[in-house]
Amino acid sequence: MNDSSKPEAGVSVSPYRWVVLALFMLPAIATQVQWITFAPIAKDAAALFTGGRTGAIDLLAIVFMLVYIPVSFPASWCIDKFGLKWGTGIGVIILGLSGFLRIFAPDYTWLLVFQIGCAVGQPFVLNSFTKVAANWFPEKEEALASGLATMSLFIGLLVAMGAGDFVLAHYRANGDPRGGISLLLIIYGIFSLASMVLYLVFVKDKPKTPPNPIAAEKKVSIRVGIRALFRNRDFLYLLCAFFIGLGAFNAISSKIDAIFNRPLDIDPALAPGIVGGLMILGGIFGAVILSALSDRYGKRKLFLVLTMAAAIPLTLLLGYLPSIVPLGIAGFAFGFFLVAALPVGLTYAVEKTHPVPEATSNGILMLSGQVSGILLALFSTWPLSLPCSAWGCFLPSS
Repeated sequence: MNDSSKPEAGVSVSPYRWVVLALFMLPAIATQVQWITFAPIAKDAAALFTGGRTGAIDLLAIVFMLVYIPVSFPASWCIDKFGLKWGTGIGVIILGLSGFLRIFAPDYTWLLVFQIGCAVGQPFVLNSFTKVAANWFPEKEEALASGLATMSLFIGLLVAMGAGDFVLAHYRANGDPRGGISLLLIIYGIFSLASMVLYLVFVKDKPKTPPNPIAAEKKVSIRVGIRALFRNRDFLYLLCAFFIGLGAFNAISSKIDAIFNRPLDIDPALAPGIVGGLMILGGIFGAVILSALSDRYGKRKLFLVLTMAAAIPLTLLLGYLPSIVPLGIAGFAFGFFLVAALPVGLTYAVEKTHPVPEATSNGILMLSGQVSGILLALFSTWPLSLPCSAWGCFLPSS
């Protein structure tokens, strides 16, 4: 039985698509809360786990990007080989169990081991965005579906950015930051495990009838697909855009506690939570609004150019503005425009490269952002250079 929306000619649209998308969004949220758990509370976590060495705490976030590199292609292969439910489900299981086991980590070494487990599960989820949209949604809703999936990532980031300081504030006042960090690990671990169970029980691979022409196509092998992608001019442009934009966002998120460590008109300890939260909130709105507009008007390239052009000056403003109010506005606008490029770009890649498997194009684009994010996070010794070097400013280190 079809819902009230009008499907394209010759295809049928299942209302269960929204259930599948919602259940997919839960482990997507879990990837982000596990990734960025310690970034906003790096000093507290370092005092507890590493004797004050914040670099080791930064590694807990950076390892997500490091692991993405070797795991991305196997994850895409599994998704293409075994389908949405079980191809992605492999990663959902690894993520759910590893996130839950973080609760019981007795020291930093075990925490890092379980963090690596969460990182292994992440590519299976992130590389499935366009697979969910292509399997279940009509063409006129594909960017919106990818946008909602992207929105879930930033809901996870917003929760992790806000919850860290919020929970620890009470425990710091009582002289027990260890209790606050333990509570965060319990909450995030139970959520990850519950998301895994719901996904495995209720998610279906695809509807009985394809919702769009691309879903009905026979896909080429991943090896043939990769060759085709790197011969496709539009895809190569997209790859460059993801390398720059997504890399900048990943690096900024991983090092958020250090980026605003400069003279401001408020306590520098508050700036990461405020600006980071507004940046992610802007991303949530942008991922949905601009994706829906892209679907409505059938324009992909126009919206991609708009978002990237707006993000360039905004990254510079984040690096230099001295006042929290304009910084907050710049952070919100940065998230709104840059994050919106992600779902629109992923959808554009599927439309321009089919019959290449969706997980293959999705995975390569996401991988490029992880690689550049690692480079920026590891080699940008001056916090202000993180956003600026992403756009080729090459500011000197101090």
